[in-house]
Amino acid sequence: MVSPSVAHALNSMLPGTHSVLIYDTPENKRDVLFSHLRTGERNSKMVYVCSEERPEKIRQEMSAYGMDIAGLSQKDRLSISNYDEVYMGQDGRVDIPGIIDGFAKLAWSCQGKNLNMRASAEMSCFFRQGKVVELVEYERALGAKFQFPGMGMCAFNVLEMQASGALDILMPLLRAHGVVLLTGPKGTVIMQPDRIEERHVEEAMQIRI
Repeated sequence: MVSPSVAHALNSMLPGTHSVLIYDTPENKRDVLFSHLRTGERNSKMVYVCSEERPEKIRQEMSAYGMDIAGLSQKDRLSISNYDEVYMGQDGRVDIPGIIDGFAKLAWSCQGKNLNMRASAEMSCFFRQGKVVELVEYERALGAKFQFPGMGMCAFNVLEMQASGALDILMPLLRAHGVVLLTGPKGTVIMQPDRIEERHVEEAMQIRI
């Protein structure tokens, strides 16, 4: 489970918050992303986009985490999708305006039902499909604050970025968001993007950028 300080930060996020999570293991990723969703269990439509792990695995892990997957899904309060249903089609094309419009329509629809939209998204697909340029364009297009009433957390595996030779885009990615969370061997650190430096990431994640 996340620490009380991280739980407080997640609970304090307001509609429009565009946050980013940098993590080192699937376990650490799930802990923060599931907590992010569960914070809104009473008043949110929870959305999870998979790409590092399959939807079946995420459902299994959410159940183990104590979330009522069947009940939430039946009430249309939880959706778990694979990346090719959200970020890119079978042809591999990344329709940035279309992706943002999809999230925006969902967020406004939720607001009409007195719900927030709270999304957690694994971003591995962009590295695995060779869409790094499109990824940076997408994150910048979303802006540090959403122009729609939803909360979203984009999750990046720092070791996958390192293996892909993509650490050069790490700092620009962090600064494209409104809130930064780093979860690694020393726990979870929360920072504002305008205050974060490479040394903070290196210390938290135990890597060299």
